Amino acid sequence: MFFERKIYINNRPLILTNSFENYIGKHPIAGGYLMMTGAFARNFRLAQEHLKQPRSLGVIIEDISIDALIKQLAETFEPIEAAGGVVSNPDGGVLMIYRRGKWDLPKGKRDDGEGIEACAEREVIEETGLPKLTMGEKICETYHVYSQNGTELLKTTHWYQMRTKKAYELTPQKEENILEARWVAEKKIGNYMTQSYDAIKEILLEAGKKW
Repeated sequence: MFFERKIYINNRPLILTNSFENYIGKHPIAGGYLMMTGAFARNFRLAQEHLKQPRSLGVIIEDISIDALIKQLAETFEPIEAAGGVVSNPDGGVLMIYRRGKWDLPKGKRDDGEGIEACAEREVIEETGLPKLTMGEKICETYHVYSQNGTELLKTTHWYQMRTKKAYELTPQKEENILEARWVAEKKIGNYMTQSYDAIKEILLEAGKKW
């Protein structure tokens, strides 16, 4: 069974796979990534350092054992869970937020004991001021490493399709550093992607949004 997982570090990809050949065959751009063999702690540390460099394109770590890759990932970074959504209205608008200089999608961390779908719905409503929405199918999961209070965290974010009955007025959650929440026409999404994250582009494409 072929395995691949993409984890973003500094908005650059760390790829875990059990086959260099298969991954690069599917994603030719990865031919320019730094390649390492073995699910070793040292390789994960070196990969993280490499991804901090301005000229880094990405890193691939290959191991024939999928279990070893997943185990070392969990040992290297402390896992947390989050959830968010791609929200559409009947007029063809997609909800986006502007936070820390980037156009993003609403999301947030799961509370203790909270279901992941409930987290997704709560976070989207809190961050955008929507009065209500309808949950749809799960889109995908994304993985992102970042530092907080000296701890290296691996955030797994679960993404869902969501809908509203109309293009409600939006209220950005300022205490979460959200400066703006906006309905964006699907055909104009590309204009916003020049000031967004690669993971957000992938989520929108997975959700069937084309621009």
